[in-house]
Amino acid sequence: MKLLSFKKFFLTLTRTLTLVGIVSGSLLASGLNLNTQLPIKECFTNEITSSELSNLYKSILPLEEKKRIAETIAYKEGKSRYQSIICIQNKNLSEEDHSKLFMDWNRHIFMYAELNSYYENYILSDEKTRSLNSIEWELLTTHLKQKKELLTRLNDATGFALNGEKISEENFSMIYLSLFLLQVEFWDAMPKTFRDSIL
Repeated sequence: MKLLSFKKFFLTLTRTLTLVGIVSGSLLASGLNLNTQLPIKECFTNEITSSELSNLYKSILPLEEKKRIAETIAYKEGKSRYQSIICIQNKNLSEEDHSKLFMDWNRHIFMYAELNSYYENYILSDEKTRSLNSIEWELLTTHLKQKKELLTRLNDATGFALNGEKISEENFSMIYLSLFLLQVEFWDAMPKTFRDSIL
């Protein structure tokens, strides 16, 4: 029993850690994928673009070319999340199952926030930032703040959509585009040594 519980926890942790990768330049494919016992798992996607994004942030391509690629990925991500939500909505869950879904979703978000906090402490540690000058430090702290705001928008939009509100595919794509462009511009501005130690 303990082994089974640990395995369940580990799988949940792995999924959430993948999502936390958004801080360092990796991203979970935007279709929802959270731990739940509800009959909606076919609505989830296992499509992962983390390596694609990480390679983009580390590449020596011109900034404008990186932005163009980021835009293409963002539209794909927005479509994926939107389709997952529509699939869940079409399940016509009972009121009880709907409540369970929100409990699962809130637990997923809480775990993400906790792990994200740990990661921020790591990325802001002296070990990682001792070589940064004052301008680079300001870039880093501003970047983390803006990213957190955009992730809150993404999670809020997802929660509203799961609750039956109409959130367009374009809305999700634009949030992802903002996130990806924020990442591209940030990593392009940071010194290579710092980039290599994080990505």
